Amino acid sequence: MADAVTALVVDDEEMTRAIVAGYLSRIGYRTLEAESKAQAWEILSTGGSAIHVVLLDRRLSDGDGLELYERMKREPQLADIPVIVQTVSDSSADIAAAIRAGVFYYLIKPYDGALLRSVVRAAEETTGRLKSLQGDLRCRSDAIGLLCDGRFRFRTPQEAQNLAITLSSVAVTANSLGFGLSEILMNAVEHGNLGIGFEAKGRLKASGMLAREIEARLASAEHRDKFATLHVERNGGRVIFTVTDMGSGFDFNRYLSVDASQSDATHGRGIALARMVGFDELTFVGNGNRVVGIVNLDRAENGRSD
Repeated sequence: MADAVTALVVDDEEMTRAIVAGYLSRIGYRTLEAESKAQAWEILSTGGSAIHVVLLDRRLSDGDGLELYERMKREPQLADIPVIVQTVSDSSADIAAAIRAGVFYYLIKPYDGALLRSVVRAAEETTGRLKSLQGDLRCRSDAIGLLCDGRFRFRTPQEAQNLAITLSSVAVTANSLGFGLSEILMNAVEHGNLGIGFEAKGRLKASGMLAREIEARLASAEHRDKFATLHVERNGGRVIFTVTDMGSGFDFNRYLSVDASQSDATHGRGIALARMVGFDELTFVGNGNRVVGIVNLDRAENGRSD
């Protein structure tokens, strides 16, 4: 983009705001600062169209930062700005609440500059594509609601994201389901078919080479003929999603709970969070190359209670 990317940093600690601004300036970002929800809202109300990403502290002097995010979602000109929540709490309940609300990512303090820059860049790069897909989704949601049984084949991360966003409209909890579907579909592509392990993904993300490595593996003789499948079955008051990849499986038990030891990684929490906020049930089968996620529609309509 021609103009500098602008980030709004909302934190009641001046030192934290300064550190974040310094981290982001290294990648050419412009930063605005606010020390409270009220000050942040004033900035968003007058210049929200120029803000590309918000870094929001969960605990502010005038209340819970998520309340500001909920207010943003009610305003059309602010609703699509990606919000990254940062906090000292690694409580799985807090993380689940933020993901369920729809925040882009949840950072645990303290974190280093490389992690922050990686997440902020991902937010900026992803938002435009998601806006386009969600616009299409509004036109297709009525038709998707008629789905009873369907089978889909996918190979690439973009195909996985397209499926996740489109099919999430089968439930009123579309945001949470979309997150959960995205995680298990992307897991099938990256970890299952392409064999990118946890440690390798961490190194690739840190160096900014993950996308290039995925493209290279998709084109390689070893992986170019691999695909994953998604079977969707609507049965009474529930929808069953079954995802199968062509990989050798993995130790899924390691990732079924939110592990505080992974709080400084840009990945590793997705499966646990998908299980917590995306599905009523999430079960891996066999060696882990098949996963079944279930959403109870009746429960979704009445609101989930984790």
